[in-house]
Amino acid sequence: MTPIPTPTTTLTTDEINPASFDFWLRDDVHGAFARLRRERPVAWHQHPDSGRGFWSLSLYDDVAAATRDWETFSSAHGIQAMMDPEEMQRMDAIRSMISTDPPRHTKLRSVVNRGFTPKVVARAEESVRHRARQIVDAIAPKGEIEFVSEVSSVLPVAIICDMVGVPEADRPRLVDLTNRLLAGGDPEYGGTKESLAQAGHELRDYGLWLGKSRLENPQEDIATTLVHAELDGEALPPEDLGPFILLLIAAGNETTRNAISHGLWTLTQFPDEKRRWLEDLEGRAITAAEEIVRWASPVLHMRRTLTRDVAFGGVEMTKGQKIAMWYISANRDEKYFADPYRFDVARTPNEQGAFGTGGAQFCLGSHLARREVTAMFVELFRRLPDIEATAPPEKLRSNFIRGIKRLPVAFTPA
Repeated sequence: MTPIPTPTTTLTTDEINPASFDFWLRDDVHGAFARLRRERPVAWHQHPDSGRGFWSLSLYDDVAAATRDWETFSSAHGIQAMMDPEEMQRMDAIRSMISTDPPRHTKLRSVVNRGFTPKVVARAEESVRHRARQIVDAIAPKGEIEFVSEVSSVLPVAIICDMVGVPEADRPRLVDLTNRLLAGGDPEYGGTKESLAQAGHELRDYGLWLGKSRLENPQEDIATTLVHAELDGEALPPEDLGPFILLLIAAGNETTRNAISHGLWTLTQFPDEKRRWLEDLEGRAITAAEEIVRWASPVLHMRRTLTRDVAFGGVEMTKGQKIAMWYISANRDEKYFADPYRFDVARTPNEQGAFGTGGAQFCLGSHLARREVTAMFVELFRRLPDIEATAPPEKLRSNFIRGIKRLPVAFTPA
C-alpha cells in the first residue's frame, strides 16, 4: 500500500503559531505541525492575546516525557496555554484536580475513582447502548439532520449526566456552559476570557448545589459518592466538590462529542475505510473507534508550567515558562505511527495519545469514551449504513478543543 504523503503548508516555520485561534480554522494545520516536527520540534511562540510566550512540543516522545515528569512540568498553574498567572488567580475557585500535581492529584483522583466502580461502569455501559439506540430511533425517519445537535452531543452528555446525577431539565444549560467554558476564542460562545471564567463559576456553583442536594437526599450517583467521600479523614471541602463536578461534566461531554463528530466527517472523506468497517461492523469496532480518537485528537493541547530551569529537546527552558503539549501533532508523528496520514480502521498497534501519554494525568474517563464512540457508530451503521456528511463541518474557533459546531448529514430514512 502506497503511503499517504505528508501534508504541506504555505506557512514558514516562523509564521506557524498554534496559539492563534485563526490558525485552527486553516486547512493546512497538519502540514504546519509536520513542518514543526521536522524543523523546530520544540518551538517558542507568542500568544497574540497576552503577548507572552510558551514552548510548543510537537513530537510524541517529547509530549510523553513532559507528561510523565510532573515534578518539572507542573499542572498546578493551569492547563491552557492562553492563561497567564494573574488570570489563573481569578480562576482559582473553579480549578479542579486536573490542575494539581501528585501527591494531591493522586488523593483527589482516588476520590473520583470511587464513582467509577465496576458496578457503576457496567451500568453506564448498558446505558450507552440503550441511549445510542434511542438516538438512532429519533433520527432514522428524517433522512437529513444536523449531526452535532441530534447525535454526537446527545449521547455523551446523557451518559455523564446520568452517572453524575444531573436532572434532565438542567442538562441543556450545562451543555451551554461547557461550550462557553471550553470554546476559547469562538464569538458564538462568548469568545473572551471573561465569558470563559463566568461559565466556569456557574458550573462550579451548580456542582455545589448538586452536592448539597445529595447530602440531603442521597442517590446512586457520583455526586452522592463525592459528597460522602473523605480526603485525609475529612469530608471533601466545597472548594473541591464544585470543580470535581465541573470537570466530570465538561470532560465527559465535550471530548467524546467532538470525537464522534470528527469520526462521521472522516468516514465520509474515507469511504473505502467505511466500507471496510461495514464488512465487519462488530469485529472492527474497537480498532476503528481508537483510530477515530487518534484522528480527531479532540483535546488539542494541555499546558504545563516549568518548576525549574531545564534543558529539554535541545533548548534551554526557564522556570515559570509555559509548555503546550500538542496531542494533535503527537498523534501524527511519523516516527511513532506508520503511515500516520492514512485513516485506518484496522490500525494496530495504535497507542494514540489523545487521552494522554501516560503519567498521573491519564484520562480517567478514557474507557467510557471509547465505549461511547464504539456504541454510537455501531448503532448508526447497523441502522443507517449510508449516513454521510453533505458539507464540510463548521469548526470551533479554539486552540484548546478541536471542536465541530455543526455538521449536516443525510441518509436513507429507515
